[in-house]
Amino acid sequence: MTAHSAKVGLDPRRGLLLAALGALAAPHLALASSERFKVALILKATRNEFFVLMGEGARAHQAKRQADYELTVEGIEGETDVATQERLVLKAIERRAQALVIVPADSNALLPVLLKALKAGLLVLNLDNKLDDRALATAGVSIPFVGPSNFLGSRTVGEHVAKQLPRGSQVGIIEGPPGSINAKSRSDGFRAAISAAGLQLAAVRSGFWTRELGHTAALDLMRLAPDIKALMCGNDNMALGAVQALKELKRSADVLVSGYDNIPSIRPLIAQGAVLATVDQFPAKQAEYALDVVLKALQMRTRQSELPNIIQSPVKLVTRA
Repeated sequence: MTAHSAKVGLDPRRGLLLAALGALAAPHLALASSERFKVALILKATRNEFFVLMGEGARAHQAKRQADYELTVEGIEGETDVATQERLVLKAIERRAQALVIVPADSNALLPVLLKALKAGLLVLNLDNKLDDRALATAGVSIPFVGPSNFLGSRTVGEHVAKQLPRGSQVGIIEGPPGSINAKSRSDGFRAAISAAGLQLAAVRSGFWTRELGHTAALDLMRLAPDIKALMCGNDNMALGAVQALKELKRSADVLVSGYDNIPSIRPLIAQGAVLATVDQFPAKQAEYALDVVLKALQMRTRQSELPNIIQSPVKLVTRA
């Protein structure tokens, strides 16, 4: 299995991160004292291998900088448990954390509680799943996003799938929850690749990021459009469910499956050819990027409004050699 660099994102050691950190170090902002900051990281879907890796990356970052900050890592078990994430944000406020990094379960529904965090004086960063730009503009706030371009990443994997199919082939999309901006962005990237290659989009179903519902979505799509030749999945968990569904239907040999995230569970299937491709968006590196920005901002006493709007992290297309 090899990782082919998509021409999106950045080298983890260079690019926009360095520019962003340099912008934070404005000469008029005085360094804070040798204070040990309190930072809260709130994840979603802690049973999802992707977010396990993200949490591990954050803890490894803090272990190297224990003198600078203490880190609390919490999350929700499911993908869409907005209520529990809201409670975790309120807990971070009560603990008097100085900064909050969050992977929102919903791109709109979490904004009211995040506004409370901002009002309480916390620096807030948005990781992995982007908050809705229109909702942020309506609220009159800026919450920086740290993560990859989901559109470009999914378009890259979609283009790879499309190369394996003749023009006119039918394709299905299994996407994430309707309230998730990254789910929409990935589906839009798939659609762009499908359209450019002259393929036909048969139908779209949501697998809500889970293996079980990805399985259900794949069965539904194959019943609806039996001539489908590929299932493009918005994450690897849904791709795992699609692979199982195709086995049950005895369609594994003639329907391609792609995923997104490069979680450990998908890698054997890539090597075996059961999954054609996925995208690695380096969850541990995303966490490191976010924590670097947060710490620099706290040390320089940077205000929320002075933070960069987007810090883009790298992605790579992963295929079988």
